[in-house]
Amino acid sequence: MIPSQATVLIVDDEPMNVTILEDLFSRYYRTLSAHRGQEALNIIAREPIDLVLLDIMMPGMTGLQVLDTLRKTPETADLPVILVSARTEERDIVQGLNIGANDYIVKPFKMAEMLARARTQIAIKMLQDERKRTIEELRRLHEVKDHFFRIASHDLKGPLGNLRLAIYLLRHQSVDAETMELLDNADLNINTMQNVIAEFLDSAALQSGEISLNVSPVDLTQAITEQVRQYSMFALKKEIALNLVNPAGVIYGDPGRFGQALGNLISNAIKYSPHGSEVTIWTDDLGESVRVCVADQGPGIPEQERARLFTQFGKLTPRPTEGESSTGLGLWITKVLVNLQRGEVGVHSPPEGGSIFWIEMPTNPVSALG
Repeated sequence: MIPSQATVLIVDDEPMNVTILEDLFSRYYRTLSAHRGQEALNIIAREPIDLVLLDIMMPGMTGLQVLDTLRKTPETADLPVILVSARTEERDIVQGLNIGANDYIVKPFKMAEMLARARTQIAIKMLQDERKRTIEELRRLHEVKDHFFRIASHDLKGPLGNLRLAIYLLRHQSVDAETMELLDNADLNINTMQNVIAEFLDSAALQSGEISLNVSPVDLTQAITEQVRQYSMFALKKEIALNLVNPAGVIYGDPGRFGQALGNLISNAIKYSPHGSEVTIWTDDLGESVRVCVADQGPGIPEQERARLFTQFGKLTPRPTEGESSTGLGLWITKVLVNLQRGEVGVHSPPEGGSIFWIEMPTNPVSALG
């Protein structure tokens, strides 16, 4: 039996018909009634209705006019309506269904059939209402999460900036080697926290569609060199050699976002590579696109875990080799940023170990703009 909180509105200008339907439906549902079309619309405007049993032939506003009004009103566009009429011609039934009736029952009707059809429409309405509530709750939670990220990140940026300034000033004082090492560690931790903040902010922006792109030619020699220079100190701390092998080519994309995506791959390669190893970056000209490859000498990606690569919070078994932080967002952000620029991202895992991550970008503006 359908829960008793469901409300059925019976609309018919014949009092006897209303009485019969009320007697049937009041055993299972809350019932309301109206004898005119406008009266029915007034009730629907102020009451939560789950099903309308609507007579077609009524003086003044007909049932079809009531139905048409309901379907043109956003708040009632999906309200279940069963037309109840003595009209049996096919064109009348088709007309009612075309306007938007959920069902059509011919008078005189059978009580059991009427109740069964009504129950079906109410059950569907209940499921739709639950789905709407779930979607709305998810939307609200998403907004709360994004708001929290922005507030937390904003509140953290100021103190982190002050700490970095303090470290900078202390470096220019007369400090011993032990103190300098502590300052280096503090600087590294600040970098880690700033990267975490940036990844959470990017994640929130990507999910809300707030990322804008400015597509233009990108000189790969310059772009790759800039990213290698940016991560050279990070690599130096682990004595990892960054080998740049004849980068060349021009692609079309957003220079800043392409640099961010490539920087994520280089950072990951350093993060997951052992001390004293090598990371190699090169380009492959594929004609209509250029592939930028980043190869490391890390442990590689277990075959059974590769499906989780480039997924949000997709942490895998391999861990950073010297305890560096990992949010599980970097590769997902990289994939989304590259896809937004009509590019592709992927990975090759050689049998001898290590990983080769790559970004492939279009070499003409038409492909980049989609």
